[in-house]
Amino acid sequence: MKLRKKSAANGTEKKHRKTVKTDKPNKKTKSSFIKKFALTLIACILVFVLAVGCALVGLVGGAVYAYIETAQPITDEQLIAKASSRTTLIYDSKGNIIQKLTGKDNMDCEPVTDKEVPQYLKDAIISIEDERFYQHPGVDIQGVINAGIGFVKSIITGSSEGTRGGSTITQQVVKNITGNTTRSIKRKVQEAYAAVLLEKKLEKWQILELYMNLGYWGNSCTGVQSASKKYFGKPVSELSLAQCALLAGITNNPGKYNPFTEKGRENAKNRQEIILRKMLELGKISEEEYEQAINEDLQFAPKSSSQQVGSVQSYFVDQVIVDVRNALMEEMNISATMANYMIYGGGLEIYTTMDPKIQADMDSVFMDDTYFPLVNETAKRQMEHPQAAMAIIDVHNGHVKALYGGYGKKEASNTLNRASSSLMKRQPGSTAKPIAVYGPAIDLKLATAATVVDDKAVYMLGDRNPERAYPTNYNNRYDGLTTIRNAIKNSVNVVAAVVWRDMLGADNSIEYLKKVGINREKEKYISLALGGWEQGINPLQLAAAYVPFANQGLYYEPTTFTIVKDSNGKVLLDRTNKKATIVYSEETAFIITELLQEVTKGKNSPYPYPGTAATNVNEKVIGMPVAAKTGTTQSNIDKWLVGYTPYYAAAVWYGYDNSGGEPIPVKTEEMYQAHKIWAAVMKKVHEDLPKKDFNPMPEDIVTKEICIYSGKIATDLCRHDQRGNATIKEYFIKGTEPRDDDICTVHIQARVCTESKDTMGRSLLAGPYCPEEKVETKVFIQRDPPYMPQKPNEKAPRDVVYELPAGEYCTVHGAPQTPEFTDPFDLPWSFGGNGGTSTDNGQGAGQQQELRDSSSLYEDVPGGSPAEGPRNNDGYDWPEHMPLE
Repeated sequence: MKLRKKSAANGTEKKHRKTVKTDKPNKKTKSSFIKKFALTLIACILVFVLAVGCALVGLVGGAVYAYIETAQPITDEQLIAKASSRTTLIYDSKGNIIQKLTGKDNMDCEPVTDKEVPQYLKDAIISIEDERFYQHPGVDIQGVINAGIGFVKSIITGSSEGTRGGSTITQQVVKNITGNTTRSIKRKVQEAYAAVLLEKKLEKWQILELYMNLGYWGNSCTGVQSASKKYFGKPVSELSLAQCALLAGITNNPGKYNPFTEKGRENAKNRQEIILRKMLELGKISEEEYEQAINEDLQFAPKSSSQQVGSVQSYFVDQVIVDVRNALMEEMNISATMANYMIYGGGLEIYTTMDPKIQADMDSVFMDDTYFPLVNETAKRQMEHPQAAMAIIDVHNGHVKALYGGYGKKEASNTLNRASSSLMKRQPGSTAKPIAVYGPAIDLKLATAATVVDDKAVYMLGDRNPERAYPTNYNNRYDGLTTIRNAIKNSVNVVAAVVWRDMLGADNSIEYLKKVGINREKEKYISLALGGWEQGINPLQLAAAYVPFANQGLYYEPTTFTIVKDSNGKVLLDRTNKKATIVYSEETAFIITELLQEVTKGKNSPYPYPGTAATNVNEKVIGMPVAAKTGTTQSNIDKWLVGYTPYYAAAVWYGYDNSGGEPIPVKTEEMYQAHKIWAAVMKKVHEDLPKKDFNPMPEDIVTKEICIYSGKIATDLCRHDQRGNATIKEYFIKGTEPRDDDICTVHIQARVCTESKDTMGRSLLAGPYCPEEKVETKVFIQRDPPYMPQKPNEKAPRDVVYELPAGEYCTVHGAPQTPEFTDPFDLPWSFGGNGGTSTDNGQGAGQQQELRDSSSLYEDVPGGSPAEGPRNNDGYDWPEHMPLE
């Protein structure tokens, strides 16, 4: 038993031991497995992260490499402005100097040398913008890290004072030279690379000098010299430490730290103190200098006196500077700041297209009060003076010969130039029609000068206002059948709108406008045809758009300069051989010129109007063949005259600036001032020029005698229109002319009675009973289709009085009156010869009744008159066996 028990016990113990032994290895294995799994997982994650990191590094590295590969280093040409300030000379087309540009002549951009700048200002700029400027190679890694930390702190504290970005002074110089301010990694990488290369090219002091000359200090100040004179009324060399520290802080945010506003001055003072503390911390100034600067009472120059300039540039020179600046930016890949620096301090030679004689002629008119009458009471209330602007262009090359941007003497440089400024764009009114409608339609052979449109009420507002007639004409009339020639002559809105909508189309119109430098892709509606543009135009653009009509269809982008050279004589810009753009065929240009000459002529056909410019602008006044177009915008806000001679194209705008209050319409007394100004200037311009004609007629132009009311080959009836001879010789591009057998069907001949008229006073068609002496033969018109009013109370076209009164005959002369008829059976006649009585035996009465009832003798006719039968010689109808007295 004991053994058994022991054995059992031992067995149990063994079993227990076995169990224990089995337990321990399982725990170790599990623990080991977990550790191993964890390590494996961590290793996998590390491998994955490393792989992703490597991939990202590879991607970033590849992108950075690609960015660097395409980066453009700063060129020597871009650094031309680092040279000492030199005077830029501007010449007219005859080689005369018309303007000298130096920094001193332009308070807004005056270069300064490193030696002229106080050390205080250099130290202040470096302390706040780039404290390791003299140590880094163009890029400051520590600065980037500090900027990131500062950015995080600014988010936590909500304040950005005292922080700076990661860009070094060198990087900011690169940005100022290239003008690239795009927020992107690509730009930052390329900027950093260009900065490193720039550091290898220039000394540190040269880079700092560029920074001080190219930086923007607010209030139109480029560079520390102009800023110093603007804000403190003294050159930068005379600034105190306190003033230097304040000036150094402005460029960070010129709007926020503007010393000419109360809040800006307060912000600038706070930033000045931050800069002074930083200078003290870096050992640039002593404690004593710091305290003195902190407590200095800063005195600022009055804003008005700081804006005075040494000389006044003409409107032409203002535009030359704009054009040269834009060209330098585009062709040399530099910023506007850098381009300005080159213009005002780079010693350039700029040769312009200005003709001194033409400019003088224009100046004399614009300074003559006669052309700017003070007759507008609305303008007087709003204290506005009438204004005008004009541009003249050589039609053979696009050279701008003269500009004037406003009434009277120019008092300051860079003022609003109404002749050419992008800020001064007015709706062109009807001057748009030749370039947006008729020129394109004729060039595409969709219409001809003889195309006839019915000038009647049209409704083009669609669902917006279906009952309103739109457009209407300036004289609030409709004249009926009208050729494009006469529509241009009298500036008929309806015809232009119908041609644009139904023949030309918006897309074609916009494409042709693009060819003359006018982009109106977003204005695909009917007002484009009529000059009611959302984005307006200035006189220079408008004159240029008309150049192709005078120059065989060729457009030149207008230019104010030909050559620009640097201080060493190297040509930087060349506009002497500008390529022309073909806008129209020679034939189209010839025909449009013919049509626009019509605008300057009086009434010369049955069409009842003279040209809209004929009174003031014509060949006799100018002394040269002239073609022109007038324009007026809604409510007479703008008045235009654009036109050309064989020599020059010119455009004049007249109106008011409308700087505030109610819009000022041009009054009746000044309605033709644009015409008068144009004529006065162009008469002077052409006084000494040999007279010549426009370009000769091209070979592919044919002429046909057509009817002005049908546009088809004229007939003899057309010559006898009630309004006069309706035939003219018209010009066509070969292939668009009417066939010889395509004759006028509008005119028709008819006999009318002169004594019978309808409500419109038209003689009605003669009837069979009209006396011959009251009948005459007249020529009428007939529409196809006939005119029918579309709306109640619609105003009818005026030529309906000449329409054939079809189906309406004389109401005065009817059939001859029939004599009163007496029934012979009612007479006291006797049958049987007995004293004429009819009572014998009742036989006579019976015979009468028998005769009346006999259908062989009478037919029932209205009124009871006898039917036609055998007649006797007295003209009455009798039964043929009837006895007569």
